[in-house]
Amino acid sequence: MSTDQIPKSLQYGASQSQARVVRQTIMPLGSNSGTTTAQSSFRFKLPEKSLIDLRSLSFYYDYTITGLTDDANNWSNALIPASYKHWQSVKFYVSGAVAANHLSNHYDLAYHALVRASASEDWVNSRWNNGYIELISGADAVATNDLSARPGAGNVSRTAHMIFDDILGLPNSKNHVLDTSLFGSVEIELIMTNNTSIKCSRAGTISAADLSASLVGTISGIQCQIDTVVSVSPLYVSLLAERLQVDSPIRVPFQNIATQIASNTGSNRFTLNSSCVDAIVVGFMSADPNSFPADATQNVLNANRYRFNSGRTVGNANASSFQISVGSEVFPRQPQRLDRCSDLTTNSIYGNSAKSTNLLFAGLAAGAQTYARSKYLDENCIVIQKFMLGDEGWNSGLLQGVDCSSVSTDFVVNSSNAGSWVFICALMSSQLVFNPSTSSVSVQM
Repeated sequence: MSTDQIPKSLQYGASQSQARVVRQTIMPLGSNSGTTTAQSSFRFKLPEKSLIDLRSLSFYYDYTITGLTDDANNWSNALIPASYKHWQSVKFYVSGAVAANHLSNHYDLAYHALVRASASEDWVNSRWNNGYIELISGADAVATNDLSARPGAGNVSRTAHMIFDDILGLPNSKNHVLDTSLFGSVEIELIMTNNTSIKCSRAGTISAADLSASLVGTISGIQCQIDTVVSVSPLYVSLLAERLQVDSPIRVPFQNIATQIASNTGSNRFTLNSSCVDAIVVGFMSADPNSFPADATQNVLNANRYRFNSGRTVGNANASSFQISVGSEVFPRQPQRLDRCSDLTTNSIYGNSAKSTNLLFAGLAAGAQTYARSKYLDENCIVIQKFMLGDEGWNSGLLQGVDCSSVSTDFVVNSSNAGSWVFICALMSSQLVFNPSTSSVSVQM
């Protein structure tokens, strides 16, 4: 009897195979500090000729807000943003070629939309070092800070040590481990957001222009850490050697995003050229995403940049609809009224599983977390339309999403009377391709 015929529960045994890892610290290629006003950038080069665990990629730094004003009648106050809000762009380069997220200059908005659509309060509270607590409360990574009041004597700045991890893009690749001896150098470029990423309030004679000019977010001492395999299994080495004898390319799928913000014309086109578009994320906005708040309030759940407000209410939500056109096809088959789109989003992520979580109905009342039907429409109006069956292509290795067949394809977001601006994000699966016959690396979008 062969071992294949023995039930797995009775197949006893063990074999020796080590794949130990060590965590490495990497410093930026240039300066390790920057500001929101300069929208500074940082670039890191990951270990070469190594097996790196992309899941372990993390950035550490101090984040400081300065320019708060403390006066009895004329004051301004602010909270330290969640760490993902610090970055408008997170791009990956492989062997010098641009790979993940090169079509995205709204990384923070894309991540924010996915957080609102899939996270929970427990998840937020488990990430205090990421500063996520400001997503659901009047607190930040330092302490509770009431935005309806002046900051208090001596509190004209706020500082916290922050962690930025769980990164969209190349870290989300099949098996998560990348061999840089095969695919070449991997570099990461981070670009800071501007001041509109900061949740703030003001009162008295301080204007929005004053607030914009005075508030500064500063990052200092930034460094990167990642796990590197230091004891490679002989089995991996032998298998790779055998695989390189085959001429067919080695393909590694990874997550890629593209984003845009535009005035809502009711029929917004997003042109893509990808071998696998897994889903489209849409958020509606009524306030200018680059504007500051008009007055002081403790019930600011989202700064204008992150407030997905459709302009609809529970009473008139059926006056707006949603549908995406791709060539001659439409998704969903019939236009979806706006208040039903929360279910479309949940179904697109979880298949309407009872285990699903989200913050689509979350809001603030008297500075505390609250939930209401209206909050989906006026705070978290995020619609996700998936195109694939099952997991995204980068995770499953099966590219089931929309294939543009190397032709620029328009994805048209059709919406009526929903917000003045529209944020659109494409979730795609791209591929790193290694050609054994030429030892060359390319990126297939």
